[in-house]
Amino acid sequence: MIVSEDSIKELLQQRRYDEVDRISRIAALEFKDRILSLSWEELWSLIDRITGGLGYTSEDRDITRLIIYGTHISWAEAVRRGSKVLEIGTGLGRTCYSILSTTSPSLYLTIDSSPEILAAALHRNPYPPFREALSSPIVKICLCDAVNVVRYINDLFDHIVHDGGPNPNKNPSLFSSSFLGDLVSLLKIRGTLSIFGSKSRKWQNKLYHELKSLGLSVTSVSLPYTSVLVFHCIKE
Repeated sequence: MIVSEDSIKELLQQRRYDEVDRISRIAALEFKDRILSLSWEELWSLIDRITGGLGYTSEDRDITRLIIYGTHISWAEAVRRGSKVLEIGTGLGRTCYSILSTTSPSLYLTIDSSPEILAAALHRNPYPPFREALSSPIVKICLCDAVNVVRYINDLFDHIVHDGGPNPNKNPSLFSSSFLGDLVSLLKIRGTLSIFGSKSRKWQNKLYHELKSLGLSVTSVSLPYTSVLVFHCIKE
């Protein structure tokens, strides 16, 4: 099944998130057999290649570290019960798990451009709690390029998580001024935004000043035992 981006844009404009989710899960299902055919090392290699790594090491893939990082990146404590949440970068569902395990949003719309990583997340996830979180009825998956579709979302969110990749040099469009502006326009007043700031000092400085220029109150948070920063922002 080929997902038409134009169809996704139209459905997002109409807030037909159930249909977006249905189409996206069917598209990911078509990659299930390929994902199931991989050895575990091949699967880890695919996950690393697409996501850039989630915070584990090849020697230690313990879920505890991932959850700790996910809690910082998601800024889960900022999410109130009944909130609407938008996530950029579904990945294996770590951020989704971090939020749904601590509170109950009314909507969790999550966007990812890779049908392979969604197939892995939904059908062969190395971390079963993450898969279970993605199976929640409030989670709506959108298989598309976020850069192309977020401006078509006809909604406002209480909280946005941008976990779209650990290396902005590989996907700079996800960290561009125009894309960040699109995300801020989807935030309610006093809404919150958490964005992965990478470990590059150059990108950290750039993102900090970009977020400030968009009228946000910005606080930086360090991931434990790393040089990575996460920016927690409030729309004034």
